[in-house]
Amino acid sequence: MMKRHFTASVYVVKDDKVLLVHHKKLNLWLPLGGHIEEDETPEMALEREAMEEAGISIEILGERDKMAKDGKVDVLLTPNHMLLEDIDEKHQHIDLVYLARTKDDDIKLKEDEHHDIKWFSAEEIPTLITTQNVKHFGVKSIREMSA
Repeated sequence: MMKRHFTASVYVVKDDKVLLVHHKKLNLWLPLGGHIEEDETPEMALEREAMEEAGISIEILGERDKMAKDGKVDVLLTPNHMLLEDIDEKHQHIDLVYLARTKDDDIKLKEDEHHDIKWFSAEEIPTLITTQNVKHFGVKSIREMSA
């Protein structure tokens, strides 16, 4: 039986560069993010992950329908993209992908999970050891924020 977990990823852009972490276990450059905990919304998960992984506060960007909150229903921020990622033959992630700006200048490496943390330009991203989707959305995120 296939197990699926909801995750959230965020491409944080600043000064025409995107922030990526070099994941120890996967040996790949990846955006900030991780599993959405049982008591979290995707936005809460991204804010937590950005603080845990990079020591930064973020402003998540995107569309939110203007429907009035009626007491039982609230409108969540729409992700920029949604991915179904094969982790192994019995495990997938449903990844909600967002775009954000940082509210902080300094970043901090989470040494127990990552080898490195760095800002990359659109020209540098295609040369990285990472997945095709990270290259695509990394470059796309910089272009969208520059427009």
